[in-house]
Parts: sequence; structure tokens; C-alpha cells
Amino acid sequence: MEKSLKLFGTAAFMLSVTFADAAPIWVVQTANNLRRAARVAIAAKTGAQSAVVLGKCSNALPDDEIARLADIASRKGGVQEVGKILGKMELPLKYGEKTGHLILQDTYLRIAVQNGHLSKEVAANALKHLQGTPGLTSLLRKINSVSPSQVKGHLRELEIALNARQRGFQTVSLGQKFADGVKGSDTDLDVLLCRNGKNFAIESKAYSGMIPDAMARADAQSLAAFCKKIKNTVPVFCFENVPSKFTQAYLKRHNIQFIHGTPQELAVKLDIIASIN
Repeated sequence: MEKSLKLFGTAAFMLSVTFADAAPIWVVQTANNLRRAARVAIAAKTGAQSAVVLGKCSNALPDDEIARLADIASRKGGVQEVGKILGKMELPLKYGEKTGHLILQDTYLRIAVQNGHLSKEVAANALKHLQGTPGLTSLLRKINSVSPSQVKGHLRELEIALNARQRGFQTVSLGQKFADGVKGSDTDLDVLLCRNGKNFAIESKAYSGMIPDAMARADAQSLAAFCKKIKNTVPVFCFENVPSKFTQAYLKRHNIQFIHGTPQELAVKLDIIASIN
């Protein structure tokens, strides 16, 4: 194990967290997520990671049940109903946290394919490469929303993670909750990546038009707050289109990297950011 760490780059797995007298629970969770990402990277490097095929994982739900759940999910309020049905199955309790969540992830991905929210190829890659990632189950549930804008926004987060992986990034977490000290309640970080000893905190906006300045500023403040607690972390704001001059100036003033484009283009730009930070 020690040798594997050195080969991959020990620095990639060293988390530098700013602890007060007692670290907030979300800071501890982030540390645990980073350690998990390190173990996953080692498993992938040594070939110890198990391959999982969509619809073929142990105790996966049968196709006719997926079709039934997909029909329910396609209606208003249906995703919540599906969540209740799956909750009553108590899959993590019955099969253990890891296997139970894998079944849930497989289920939500197949529902999304059935309802046309995801291609089978993207779904298969998500299960193969992101299985077990903290927050993935919740993100996949949201991708099954009946709201086109919600589907688009959450799908973009998934695609950023998948495309970044092709550039050598590890996905640490998706939609991680944290207290930014700015908003009245917990907010969430869309995507947390790591590569070669650096963490990259991603805020993603999938607006077809220009994002409102006030919204961008509020999310930028949250992003900066996260990076103050989790050291060695680069804040990156991802847009679909170029933000306003005001937002650009605000982000530059607060040392927040900002990029725009498709998920594929964003991954290329993240690669460049990682090489110069």
C-alpha cells in the first residue's frame, strides 16, 4: 500500500483542513470523502476496482420494475413517490450501505434512461466510474425530475464529473452539503474534484442565458467560504455561457477561476487550471 501511494503521488491524498477547536461536521465529512477518493484512485491504479454493468449489479431490480418506477417518475410528484417506494425496500439496511446504494444508483440511472433523461452510454459510464461517490444517489434522483431546468442543471454536474475523470481528476463528492456562514441554511457544493495534491471546488450553472449577477455573487461567496475551510482547494465557477462583465470582475477580485462551455470544454479548461495552480 505504501508503495502504491508513492507511485500515484502521496501528495494527492494529503488533506490540509483548517480546524477550529472542533471541526464542523461537514469539514470532517469532506476529509473522509477525500480519503475515500484516494482509496478509489489506488484501486483503479492497481486494477482492484470492480467493474459494474448497468442493470447487472447484484440484486439489481428487474426490468419490469424499472419500467413501472419510470412511469411513476414521469408524473408530477412521481420522483418523491419513487423515493418512498425504494425507501420502504430498505436496500442499504438489507444489503449494506455500499451494495444498497449501488442498487439505488443503478435503479435511478435505468429510470433516467427509460424516461429519456440520459443516454444508456452516459448511464453506464456513470455507474462504472462514479459508483459509490458520496452524493451520487441524491444527484441521480434529481436527474429524474419532471422539471427540464432541474434535469439540465444536475445532468451538467454529472457530465462535468465524468469528463473531468477522463482528464485524470478524481470525483470526491457531488452536491455535498456545507455551512457557508453566509446563507441562512446549509448550501451545497456541486462537484468536488482532486488531482495531484490539489482540490477543485466546482460551482456549476447551466443557464442558457446570462446568469443574474446577484445569484452569481451569492454562489461565489459560498464557494469562497468552502475553500477557506478546506485548504489546498481552488474555487472554480463553471458557466454555460460567458457571465456578465460585473460577475467576471467580481470573481477575479475574489480569486475565483471562471470558465464556460460544454462539459467537454470545461474539462479541458479544468485541465489547464490544474496545470498552472
